[in-house]
Amino acid sequence: MAIRIEQNNIFLSVRDLVKSSPAAEFLTSFPLLQRGLLGKNVQTKVQQARQKHYGLFHTEFTVKQSYRYRNYTLPIHGRIDGVYQLKHRYEIEEIKSVILTPAQFRTLRIEHYPHFSEQLLYYAYLLQDAFNGIEVRTFLILFNLTNNKERTFPVVFNRSQVEQRLWQRFSHIIEQIEFEKHRLKKRQKLLQSIDFSLPEKREQQETMMHAVAKALRDKSHLMVSAPTGTGKTAAALFPAIRYAVEQNKKIFFITSKNSQQAVVAQTLQPLLDQGLPLKAMMLTASEKMCLNDVYFCHEAYCPYIKKYKERLLQSNILPGLVNNSFIRPEQIKSTGRAHELCPFEISMDLLNYVDVLIGDYNYVFDPAAQLRRLFAARDYGDWILIIDEAHNLYDRGMQYLSPYLERRQLLSLLSENKGKKSKIYRDLVQAIRSLDAVFDALQQEGELHFAGHQYFVTQLDNEKLNDAFQQFEAAFVRYLIHKIRTRKLIPDDPLEDFYYAFRRFSRVARYQDAAFVTYYNAHDEGILHIQCCDPSNYLGGIIDRFHSVIAMSATLDPMDFYADVLGFPDERTARLQLDSPFPPEHRKLVIVPDISTRYKDRQKSAPQIAEIIKRVIQIKEGNYLVFFPSFNFLQLVNLFLSHLQSEKI
Repeated sequence: MAIRIEQNNIFLSVRDLVKSSPAAEFLTSFPLLQRGLLGKNVQTKVQQARQKHYGLFHTEFTVKQSYRYRNYTLPIHGRIDGVYQLKHRYEIEEIKSVILTPAQFRTLRIEHYPHFSEQLLYYAYLLQDAFNGIEVRTFLILFNLTNNKERTFPVVFNRSQVEQRLWQRFSHIIEQIEFEKHRLKKRQKLLQSIDFSLPEKREQQETMMHAVAKALRDKSHLMVSAPTGTGKTAAALFPAIRYAVEQNKKIFFITSKNSQQAVVAQTLQPLLDQGLPLKAMMLTASEKMCLNDVYFCHEAYCPYIKKYKERLLQSNILPGLVNNSFIRPEQIKSTGRAHELCPFEISMDLLNYVDVLIGDYNYVFDPAAQLRRLFAARDYGDWILIIDEAHNLYDRGMQYLSPYLERRQLLSLLSENKGKKSKIYRDLVQAIRSLDAVFDALQQEGELHFAGHQYFVTQLDNEKLNDAFQQFEAAFVRYLIHKIRTRKLIPDDPLEDFYYAFRRFSRVARYQDAAFVTYYNAHDEGILHIQCCDPSNYLGGIIDRFHSVIAMSATLDPMDFYADVLGFPDERTARLQLDSPFPPEHRKLVIVPDISTRYKDRQKSAPQIAEIIKRVIQIKEGNYLVFFPSFNFLQLVNLFLSHLQSEKI
């Protein structure tokens, strides 16, 4: 729980109070990554309707109060969705969206959403204190995204009960804070017994460790270019761990490949074996953690997330997992299977207990996969980010922000669904046709202005695109409800695949500036691309929120170029370039000028290259790597080496 603490002041939002409560039941979410935006749109729509009909209705009404509890002052703030300012009382509304079948929505009870009511009642308590004990009435508005229906529930505001609940929350939060203080002191004491010495001291590695430690102390970033073999992983990790324990920070070590994550784990394990007072966890994608045959996150289908929070508390599995110094995906998956709980959700709940996270770039930089549970706030000052093979981040950043839509996929969906009589499919077809009209306009633009050209640059009508997306998403919600109700679960559902593609495209379309080019490819029915040419603003906006970012690679040259394209701010970024740790006299560079490796000469030169390989490996027994421009060339040369014993190429 990221709560700001200054001396004896604990700054809280009303949402912090609800998050700390067991009543904050897990809400199953459809695979809608726009779910929050949908809810916000609904909230705005309801608020505008209220303002139109009621002159004294205030939206986003801010309340602030401070309370003393034990030795602490707790300033609390919140924003109420709607407040009616009447003569002798206030009436407040909290607007929430749900995704339910019409039948479920008609029969739901307010008891199904205790955390919604709890949030509303805390608002009432603050408002009453702010206005000298004026009468406050509370109403919960639930809006069903499936059919755009609204229900209003009066919620009983019993001040003494809410006050008791509020004081329980204060007590719980303060206990957590004091536990963390005690834990920090204990960890700092244990740290003194950990041996951070390296198995083999290398001057370059020592230099890098000092540079990392300085960057952390200065709250700055560090870019390191150092050859393979320098020991960059340990040189970044060891000082980061020491600093994290001393200053109560957390570490996120991100890589572009799973194999690199294994190296991080191997580097970390000896320290954990010594009793390093940290908990580490390796993250895996939700689809890989899923225990079902078909990946579809909804409690009506998935038994592993049905009443997840309630059953998680009953199972008491988190303490057992946290007892492990290194929590691995296979442990989480095994525990989830044994207790019929979603492994990915378990890993998300473990985030609060973990000090070192190891995962893919996606969890930090991909707009569609970022861990919002960790990075919902604008400031990531509690986190140290280590980026391995950082030269790869430039391409990844462009990929994240370079989506495309294929008309062929649209036409296939139209063909599959246009004959179906259900209104659900009629709405989907209508929404798909709205987007297809965008492709029609692009096709006409190409024929009129770019005849004979396969590609042309164009300007998107973002308003029209956004309207088409909202229309499709509304129809898609109803389709998902239908799938759940009929248990019609389709592996690799093309409608879901298209939804994700369209969602990513519409999100990136909002970023449009000089760093983006939109172009149309008239080939194969038509493909609409957004190409990100410079991800630096986006990447830099994320990088600069961390306490420190350590970016390292063997190929981070030229460093000024990479600092620019990755978005590292000059005023906060140090640079370190290291020479190879291996003696230069051990390197022999030989050029054979009289053998051609051109494609047209490869048949003729293969036996000559094989002869050179044989002569070299006969000089000294050992391990050799031979690199080829293609597998075909490798196999061709290998034909002339087949008589050699115990060699592998």
